Amino acid sequence: MTRSRMLLTLTALVALAVALPGRPDDAQEIEALRAEVKRLSQEVEALKKPAEAPKPAEPTPEAAKVAERLDLLEVKQEDAVVKGDIPGSFRIPGTDVSLHLYGFAELDWVHAFKGDNSDSDYSTFAPYLPLNGSPEAERTNRDYLTVRESRIGLDSGMPTRFGVLSAKFEGDFNNEPRTGGTSQYGDVRNVYTQQATNSYGFRVRHAYGQFGGLLVGQTWSTFMDVDNFPETVDYNGPLGATFIRQPQIRFAYPTLKAGTFTAAIENSSSYVLDETGTAMAVSASRLPDLVVRWDRGFDWGALSARAVTQELRVKGEGIDAQKRGYGVALSGSVKVRSGHDFACAGVTYGKGIGRYLNYIEGAVYDPDANAIHTEEAIGAYAGYQLKVSDLLRFNFAYGIVHELNSDFTREIRNLGLDSGRFGINAFVQQAHAGFFVTPVKAVDIGLEGIWANRRTLAGENGDDLRMNLLARYYVNM
Repeated sequence: MTRSRMLLTLTALVALAVALPGRPDDAQEIEALRAEVKRLSQEVEALKKPAEAPKPAEPTPEAAKVAERLDLLEVKQEDAVVKGDIPGSFRIPGTDVSLHLYGFAELDWVHAFKGDNSDSDYSTFAPYLPLNGSPEAERTNRDYLTVRESRIGLDSGMPTRFGVLSAKFEGDFNNEPRTGGTSQYGDVRNVYTQQATNSYGFRVRHAYGQFGGLLVGQTWSTFMDVDNFPETVDYNGPLGATFIRQPQIRFAYPTLKAGTFTAAIENSSSYVLDETGTAMAVSASRLPDLVVRWDRGFDWGALSARAVTQELRVKGEGIDAQKRGYGVALSGSVKVRSGHDFACAGVTYGKGIGRYLNYIEGAVYDPDANAIHTEEAIGAYAGYQLKVSDLLRFNFAYGIVHELNSDFTREIRNLGLDSGRFGINAFVQQAHAGFFVTPVKAVDIGLEGIWANRRTLAGENGDDLRMNLLARYYVNM
């Protein structure tokens, strides 16, 4: 019986019970009606209550063990380290942030056959080579070992509704806070430190964030072509190109057919020489440097073209001069032997290009004319890598920087800054020949011979001949 029909029946019975007269012979019938009403009332109340769910059956011992293992698996999954979105990365548990920890431990053993240049750089630095006949040039067959090139870095990436937000931080131990010491030992206090703990200071190489084509922070200059540059055992590598890192804000716009177009504003830190050949303390540009760039890859290799402009300015008591420097560069690489080998080359020209051409000074102040004369120079490099196998590869590289005659060179000669250990060079050149052996994936062993030569504007010469042995052990988590 449905709930509606039961209610109608109950109502009718109640009404009938009330309507019947109270005669004695009707008492039995009335009691029967009351009992029926009570029964129907109980059924109505039961229908109003929700149906109770059947009591679940007790799990078997086997089912209980499976359920317990599933619970443990869910807990472990929440805390598990899983593969991240960046190659070689892992994801922080409970987040969308991917981290990639990398780096290497490196030992360099340098043997300088001639031209001891350790007071300028433990690695090659041909522009300040000791001149032949000087006491520094007479020091031969020096050895020193260092681990300061060892490096550690961290890449991170996090997906957002607009794309991936990434960041990079990298540093090494190549800090050289010199206060009268040498570049080999750094600060004079490190001379004593090396006799005990051999400590060197940590320094920042890269520190930037990137979102889409926008990069903000410190990294290689946009004017530098890192991808089309020779591989060398020597840290500095050949001359004739750009080799700087600095703070910047840049934006890259890639296209499918025309390549990638990039524009950047970068920290301005070029200087102007005074009559003693020292960087003037009143050198102070008012604007950041501006760099534009174009890159494109091809089946046969890659090309890159770049331009930079910067303000050279001196301002102080009785001094107020300014001039704009500029530079252009073109570089590229070509795949050889079906991509097993590659050749690369580049050329850089500038007038007042300063530190963007490794290595020239940039400008000199003429006090008589209260004017700045910018240095005009050209540099070039070439390299070839012969890859015999994944185990062995040979590298050859050459670079040169040549000074062009200009108002800068004439003023340098007038001031007597064209000779001596730190005199302006007519040209500097450097050659590398070496190889790398990779016995296992995480190890590189390299050996390279390096020759360098400089000639000052006064015609003096300096030479360097050295060997560099490298052992590098990679960490890639």
